[in-house]
Amino acid sequence: MQFETYRDLGLKALKRATVSGERPQAVTYIISMQEEMEKAASKKDDKGSEKGKKNPRKPKNQQQLYNRETDESIPFPAGKSMPRPDAAAGTTPAVSPVVLVLPRSNELKLDLDRFLPDDGIMRVRIRAGRSTMNPDEYASLRLIFSAHTSNNANFSQVISERDIPVTASADAPQFIHFDIPLSDIQRNPFRKLTTTFPRRDEFLHIHNVSNAPGGEEPLQVLIDYIEISAPFYEQWPPKSHTDIFMESANKADEQVYGREVLNRFLKRVWRRPVTSQEVDQFMDLFAKYRPGFTTFEDAMVEVLATALATPEFLYLTQRVTTAETTDVAKSAARISELELASRLAVFLWSSIPDDELLKLAEQGKLREPEVLATQVKRMLADSRSRRFSQNFVEQWLGLDRMSSVTHITDNSLREAMQEEPIAFFEEVLKQNHCIMDFIHSDYAVVNERLAAHYRIPKVYGPHFRTVAITPQTNRGGILTGAAILAMNSDGKDSHPLKRGVWMLKRILHDPPPPPPPNVPEVDLTNPEILKMTLKERIVDHRNKAACLSCHSRIDPWGIAFENYDALGVYRTQINNKPVDATSDLFNRQTLAGMDGLKRYLLTDRQDQFARAMVHKLASYALGRPLTFGDRADIDRLTVQFRRRDDGLGDLIQLIVSSNLFNLR
Repeated sequence: MQFETYRDLGLKALKRATVSGERPQAVTYIISMQEEMEKAASKKDDKGSEKGKKNPRKPKNQQQLYNRETDESIPFPAGKSMPRPDAAAGTTPAVSPVVLVLPRSNELKLDLDRFLPDDGIMRVRIRAGRSTMNPDEYASLRLIFSAHTSNNANFSQVISERDIPVTASADAPQFIHFDIPLSDIQRNPFRKLTTTFPRRDEFLHIHNVSNAPGGEEPLQVLIDYIEISAPFYEQWPPKSHTDIFMESANKADEQVYGREVLNRFLKRVWRRPVTSQEVDQFMDLFAKYRPGFTTFEDAMVEVLATALATPEFLYLTQRVTTAETTDVAKSAARISELELASRLAVFLWSSIPDDELLKLAEQGKLREPEVLATQVKRMLADSRSRRFSQNFVEQWLGLDRMSSVTHITDNSLREAMQEEPIAFFEEVLKQNHCIMDFIHSDYAVVNERLAAHYRIPKVYGPHFRTVAITPQTNRGGILTGAAILAMNSDGKDSHPLKRGVWMLKRILHDPPPPPPPNVPEVDLTNPEILKMTLKERIVDHRNKAACLSCHSRIDPWGIAFENYDALGVYRTQINNKPVDATSDLFNRQTLAGMDGLKRYLLTDRQDQFARAMVHKLASYALGRPLTFGDRADIDRLTVQFRRRDDGLGDLIQLIVSSNLFNLR
């Protein structure tokens, strides 16, 4: 069943990457604001009202068509947008003085009827500019797709992967484009009906996401041209297709060309040279599939999907040579340079190695210290390293628990909370800062929404950036991050037990044992218990013999977080009583709130935290839990790491050049 599932996933990916037959005819919509104004002005309401009449004034907070030369405006006419058979995607008409004025938190809703294809890429091109250029104000565009089939049935979903900022002026507008895979979004299930009910229409919304206030000169997005085309291809056949089915003089001979395709594909996905016997196996499979398909490409895609379900693709495999016959030789043997390239790519890119890595590995140069260091720097500078930051931080800090948090009702705040620890990690990595910055730093990495949550002033825009902070901000590092505090709460208030367990497990790599099965619950129906503060309840619970051994070790760490509520907001009072965040560790060390916790970690527990980071990052790099046999390597790496002042970038270099990473 697993093999079948992996093969189906591979087949789906290959069908998206490849094409067959003639280039499909694209459905293209063109919305020119100049034409829309001319059409709207020519229409008169049946009752002879003022509808369609131009207003000699500039609109402020209303969605209008506006002529920047004549200062006349008119409401945008609602109606269906129909595809133009003769339209060509990618054209660049002259900039028009007539624009659609899109105020903040406003959206243009386009009725595209039912003509979009079922799959392929929908490219949306929008030429837009800003009405004002105040650097403290931003405006971004977001795409939403919807359908309303009846009074009781509708849906609406954000389909753009991210909001794209509008940075150009109205006098020199920019083209913004979104590429949306139509097969990945929700569609109107009735779009192919011949009847008019249920409704078959599909709607595209262009939403202005902005922090701009109102006023006499509000920031607005001015759009003069919109183009929607699907399926969209940069070239035909697309590059993803020609990367698999390359040009060859042997295309007419399916046996010869098939072997060429397989040799190239298998070498790429298996990350090593392939033998003729291995290619023969897949050619035998091709011979079985070929009679059932009309084209060579369709049959070969089925064969390639099988290759993507093999252990050679799915796992970091290691090939044992005939010389490695004894257990001693096997355990001491180094992985090959091609295997090193694969391990590097999975570690830093969550992907397969690129041509440069493979070429260096084939030449036997990748393991040379200077070459390896250069490649690591190159890989970390590549956009694919974002996957490393996200995947590692989510696993390290247990951020998957945010998916079960229900008390954060503001979606923009939730997204900012989840992004903050990843953005902070990327900043520490990019600057090679000391990992002790994860405990405390004099800077935060925030966007406008999160800065408002933390009461950090003068931070504008949705993008994350490094901001200097003062001690009065009560932030710095990851311990006071809103995501950490929110997911380790009970939804209504803080939860010292969850926060203490998280601290021991994630930061100090010293998790407490699981609770015994006979642990008594706190009786919240007892009026005497209800009168107690949270700290008093914990002390009362801890005084029970079955609870003392674990809670005396866990609770003090969690109580130090008490100045932060269930949303991570700093507080000094709870129910009109001062917050008591002071507690004593098992060794009688007093932790006076978050400041005391950070001070203790930085003065007494640096070695433990450094070793925990080495352990967790090495385990992630290898893709396996570490064992007792790895302990000496971890200790050795930790000593080297501490001698290099605990730089996060240095730790990456130390791990990839270590025996732990290079030996089987």
